[in-house]
Amino acid sequence: MKKYAIYIILLISILVSVFYGFQKKGFHEDEYYTYFSSNRSLGLYQPDREWQDRQTVYDEFSVKKGEGFNYGLVKLVQSWDVHPPVYYYFFHTLCSLTPGNFTKWSGIITNLIAFVISFMSMYALMKALDVPFWVQVLTLTFWGLNTQTVSCNMLIRMYAWLCTAIVLCAYAHVRFMKDYDEYSTDLKKLWIRRILPIMAISYVGFLIQYFYIFFFVSIGAALTFWLLFKKKAIKNAAIYVASCAFSLGLAVITYPASVHHLFGGYRGSDAAGSFFDMKNTGMRVSFFVGLLNDFVFAGGLIIVVIMLILGIMALLVANKKHKKIGAEIVVLTVGTIGYFLLTTKTALLVGSASGRYEMPIYGLIILLLFWDLYHIIDAIGNKAYMIAMTAALLFFLAKGHFVNRSVLFLYPEDVEKMAYASDNKDSVAVVMFNPATAHNVWRLTDELLCYDKVFYMDEENTEKLTDSEVTKADKIILYAADDDLQKEAFDNLTESCAVSGDFKQLFTEDMWTTYEVR
Repeated sequence: MKKYAIYIILLISILVSVFYGFQKKGFHEDEYYTYFSSNRSLGLYQPDREWQDRQTVYDEFSVKKGEGFNYGLVKLVQSWDVHPPVYYYFFHTLCSLTPGNFTKWSGIITNLIAFVISFMSMYALMKALDVPFWVQVLTLTFWGLNTQTVSCNMLIRMYAWLCTAIVLCAYAHVRFMKDYDEYSTDLKKLWIRRILPIMAISYVGFLIQYFYIFFFVSIGAALTFWLLFKKKAIKNAAIYVASCAFSLGLAVITYPASVHHLFGGYRGSDAAGSFFDMKNTGMRVSFFVGLLNDFVFAGGLIIVVIMLILGIMALLVANKKHKKIGAEIVVLTVGTIGYFLLTTKTALLVGSASGRYEMPIYGLIILLLFWDLYHIIDAIGNKAYMIAMTAALLFFLAKGHFVNRSVLFLYPEDVEKMAYASDNKDSVAVVMFNPATAHNVWRLTDELLCYDKVFYMDEENTEKLTDSEVTKADKIILYAADDDLQKEAFDNLTESCAVSGDFKQLFTEDMWTTYEVR
């Protein structure tokens, strides 16, 4: 019956994510990059004073028939940017199974596969830690249905799979510690059964997202310190460290571009600069703790902390002892805190969307907090306190969904933009792009795909327009990028075309404004 309860929580969690999947109406700019960099054909480009038809754009965001399962191209394209390729292999595989389709479901299903693996791995981790069943249920419910877990499933990027790698890494390390005394005298068995799985997970984890290193190094350092107090300490610790280093080295050999990404790419350089800037530490930690409070605990993190403090005080007053914390929990805590703090120092600060960098560790944070609360309550022996804690946590969970509406990456504001584009699909659509940031045309992909074709013009090119279909149009739907010469480009448009120059502003988004010009 217990296992059925876990499966029911998993099923409900999947259904909740699918429900929100139907609510997802648009894409983050990085999600467009996921599609383009995984499925591109000839390469997306922005012509000047030329038309581009829908199919040309469509072919760059979906897998063309006969071009599926092209993993060599996927790896090559990622080497040009700043990411490892394994997540894109997964995503490209899903897209290759449905060639010719550009749909959000390819990305959401890719994430849900990762979520199922993460969920079952979290369950296995808690069983390995001998976590009481009540804590297992509460942890999996709060994490599986949490708005940030749903957000992670909605974001068509690599973070759901990074979560999988982190939870599997945590599980492999806990199993290593649990079985160490049994295998310590048989090095071959220890290496094959416990170290090799850690190596395999870490090889793949590094090639999913470089932030994986933060967790791996943190939990690995804690485990190495623990090994120094065990049988055959120096020898086995050295073998563990060497094996882990070998797995990362093999990943680098497999994907040499990672060296440039980490030490020479723009993200690697920015992250290093932020990491070594001690002045920003307090601000960054405060920012990400704020996201944890607002989006994971719906503003109730302080309540959880107060419950912990009051519980500890009650133990002291009653002269009772907190149950001894196992070494596995200490090592897991070091890995979790290490990832959280190192990520706060290096992640991009982009408002609520920055939560994506910490989403992979939220499950372990929830587990550690809940288990500690349970042990305190269990030591006190007050069931009313346990009921109150459960009710409070379920309240925070519901508040996040129904009051705060904290699920991210749905973009309901795109509904109106898409409806307008569809209603005006037969009109002349013109995209004025900034040549310095021409790639930002990607942000408009959903809207532009509503038109059979779109006319592109470089805002900084002052040549008069000559295409008769544009110049004779009595109405133009204009998508204009931010540019110092935007006014000159507007003047050029009105002077070249039949429209009188009445610019009606319709929508604004980062770097773009949509006008109806008559």
